[in-house]
Amino acid sequence: MKRGPLGALPQLSKNARSALVGVGALAFLNALALVAQAVALASVITTRDGLPLLAVAILARAALSWATESAAARAAAGAKEELRTQLLAKSFERGPGWIADRGTAELSVLATKGLDALDAYFTRYLPALVTAVIVPPLVGAWILFTDWPSAVLIAVTVPLIPVFAALIGWYTEKRVQKAADVTELLSAQLLELLRALPVLTVFGRAKQQATAVRQIGEQHRKATMGTLKIAFLSALVLEIAASLSVALIAVGIGIRLVHGDLTLMTALVVLILAPECYLPLRAAGAAHHASEDGLEAVRRVAEVVEHEDKSRPRVPGGSVHVDNLRVLRRGGFAPDGISFDVRPGEIYRLDGASGAGKSTTFQVLLGFLEPTDGTTFVAGDIAYVPQKPAFAAATPRAELELTVPGAEDIEDVAHEVVAAHLLDRQITDLSTGERQRVAVARALLRVRHGATVLLLDEPTAHLDPVTSRKVDKAIKRASATAAVVLASHREKEASEDETFARVVTEEQQQERPKRLPIPLKGSALGVLATVAGIALTALASHLIARAAEMPPILTLSVLVVGVRTFALSKGVLRYVERLVTHHEAFKLATNLRAELWLRLVRTQRRDGLQRLVEDTDTVRDLVPRVLVPPVVAIGAGIATTILFAFIDPAAALTLGGLLLAAGLAAPAVAVWTERRASTKLARGRRKVARDTIDALAAAPDLIAHDAHHRLLEQLQAEDAELAVQTRKQAFGTGAATAIVLLATGAAALACAMTGNPVLGLVPLALAEPLAALPLAAQQRKALQEASARLQFDAPERPEPVRGKRIRLENVDVRWPGATEPTLKDLHLNIEPGMHVAIVGPSGSGKSTLFALLLGFLQPERGIVELPRATWCPQEPMLVSTTVRENLRMSGQHDDEQLRQALELACLPDWADRLDTVIRPDQVSGGEAQRLALARALLHDADVVLLDEPTAHLDEPTARKLLDRLRHDGRTILHITHRPDEAAKADLVLDLGTPAYR
Repeated sequence: MKRGPLGALPQLSKNARSALVGVGALAFLNALALVAQAVALASVITTRDGLPLLAVAILARAALSWATESAAARAAAGAKEELRTQLLAKSFERGPGWIADRGTAELSVLATKGLDALDAYFTRYLPALVTAVIVPPLVGAWILFTDWPSAVLIAVTVPLIPVFAALIGWYTEKRVQKAADVTELLSAQLLELLRALPVLTVFGRAKQQATAVRQIGEQHRKATMGTLKIAFLSALVLEIAASLSVALIAVGIGIRLVHGDLTLMTALVVLILAPECYLPLRAAGAAHHASEDGLEAVRRVAEVVEHEDKSRPRVPGGSVHVDNLRVLRRGGFAPDGISFDVRPGEIYRLDGASGAGKSTTFQVLLGFLEPTDGTTFVAGDIAYVPQKPAFAAATPRAELELTVPGAEDIEDVAHEVVAAHLLDRQITDLSTGERQRVAVARALLRVRHGATVLLLDEPTAHLDPVTSRKVDKAIKRASATAAVVLASHREKEASEDETFARVVTEEQQQERPKRLPIPLKGSALGVLATVAGIALTALASHLIARAAEMPPILTLSVLVVGVRTFALSKGVLRYVERLVTHHEAFKLATNLRAELWLRLVRTQRRDGLQRLVEDTDTVRDLVPRVLVPPVVAIGAGIATTILFAFIDPAAALTLGGLLLAAGLAAPAVAVWTERRASTKLARGRRKVARDTIDALAAAPDLIAHDAHHRLLEQLQAEDAELAVQTRKQAFGTGAATAIVLLATGAAALACAMTGNPVLGLVPLALAEPLAALPLAAQQRKALQEASARLQFDAPERPEPVRGKRIRLENVDVRWPGATEPTLKDLHLNIEPGMHVAIVGPSGSGKSTLFALLLGFLQPERGIVELPRATWCPQEPMLVSTTVRENLRMSGQHDDEQLRQALELACLPDWADRLDTVIRPDQVSGGEAQRLALARALLHDADVVLLDEPTAHLDEPTARKLLDRLRHDGRTILHITHRPDEAAKADLVLDLGTPAYR
């Protein structure tokens, strides 16, 4: 793995190589402009000559700064686009198993937040690094030509800075890796909590997890702050080394002026240029910590990208051959010696109980998993319906267009599986059965357009008999041209009544930006650090001016002490300010994350991960960049103007006017020229982050249908748009920085006419605090939007009236954003201990009724009396931890209780696996359902809500499970699509057409 300041960037990114050349050329021109400005400014102060040269030099530096900022930002955008594409392409190449092992959340953070750290690398570190290589030698050569003693002193002290930087950088390298690990772990842990949020809410444990969210944030804060302390310490050492070196040069110049060995003009030129020998090195060292996160992300991307492609090529044809297939999983073989051959026109049904290896067989056929024994061969393009379909597009229509671009028969295919009315809905609004139909339509569309192998893993598990029959017919028609391998626990039904589903629009949530607190301690320290730097420049200038008068050497001793004092205090104050500001920002982010979790508990929002990670990190990062710089700039400007007022009131008025103009004009120009690019950039990054995690989550489906290449093209297009907005933002920031340099240069030019070196040199020191204002103005809107997404309105829901029975009278229930109530004028009276079967076609309101009973939805009208309920959802919502901890999500239970629950849920073999760490994608659908059922049965509640608990179970296991549940003694509401199960209930509640009679 490449090390050093560039890492693997030059090998991975063409834009990085171009940036090196471009920034190097601009740095050379900037060095020439620096020398010209120093000579002209010294000439104006001493002889009043050189005004035209000074004006040209100031204009040149402003233009070069603008060009450098634009070039760096352009390179950052291009490099991120290249690296993100390479990372995602190689991740898809490695396969879904590798993505799951690596972690979907961790990979998405690396591809988005991790690579976004390259902005700081390109805009701050790379220009400083190139400038450090080019400017000091050129400026030092001019000083050598002008005053060789000062050049010798510079030559002795300058090498100390890179030495210190290298030593401290080497020490912090492992800490940066650890901080990156903690950042990825943060996302993974929050993803696990969000996955389980609905069941945690039902079990009354969701609010308690706010403490866990806060602890996760605190762990992240401590790890990152530990790294920052060392990184900022390097900046402190470099700051002190550079400041003391300049102070030493200033004192040396002053002593030689007293003895008449030096002219005032030469002394001023050296005093102006000497800091420029240290400033690039100091800036590179200070910016190094900002680059470390980006380089660490590049290192991790390189580890993925350098992997050799071992994917299996697709062979033309249309057949499936399996011979004695065995796969070892959890100490046994599943499947264990299965063999079959399938050709077009044939349908092969995989039989066996839940956990026998049917889904594992599909993983092997798709090339996602290597078999332990046996051979498999698939000839032809594959269409695939997984047990739990995932989608990368926002709507079913967009998903089908992604699968087969340009297809004109999307409507026909969707109609075959009763999904035509779903095409333009948001996928996130679809029920499980509706999502299943979209997945079947996607696979059938592939078959229509050339796929010759169709793999279906329980395609009708969550469908009512009416829809199931239609889907079966569509699969039968597809088998005419494709070899079909089907796993299903369902028996065919014979009914052809039509089905309907609710119409839901995208959920809208009121979001109002709320004022964030300014980090007052950090701001105050920032003002003090900036004022110390200005005082250092003023005292050094005054020391030179007094020394030129050749006074007794002892009269300069106070000034010498003052120069050294401010040289030290500037670095120390800057170090403390950075630590305090970041500590305040992290503390704010931790509090916002914990408060956001409680809002998510109340609203059950689906975009929680982006808000908990992306938006919280955005607020944390932008608070120091947006709220602190104006305070520092105002404080430094006022302090400098007051200083000038004591020396020359006219100069004070000139300086104050130019500072005010720059402070107002630069941010205004930055905001105007970018044309809301910062806001669009923040929104674009959110979209890329959302699409990236959706793509990684849907990797099996995308790879199976060979659609990941087209998705990568879409993400590249989004990245290209981000690059456009980045260039616009950089154009505005560069223009504003040029205004700052022009304003401070003009102030130096005007005040230099007084002949006072203090008045002529101090304005140049104000460029640094003023230069932070444009970016702060550009990012203010992005900060407000991120803050609003964290602090959206989420009022507490009223507790329903609790009783032992379920009583609903004249109840209307509507989903947020729905055009009409899903359930209207609902009456229901269920006495304790009853077993109620809830039937009806997909989309008829069964899950809506459960959402009402669980408190996720509030009734629009009517009387509601609800007992305490527990819930086994369609999606098991297991998390990546031990079996014991998954079961204890419902409460604190001892191991014996856990074993009894597993026995009741027909999982006796799992009683000895309580310490086994499971991952949701490593257990079969039936096993996951029964684990979720055992968890629900452990919860102390009066009503058990079961949402298709037998959908992925074989018939014997399903019958055995339901027989046991009937003896539980609690009220049971059971959603089912199996008529034989409904027939055994005490009451059947039919929410749809009479398909079950």
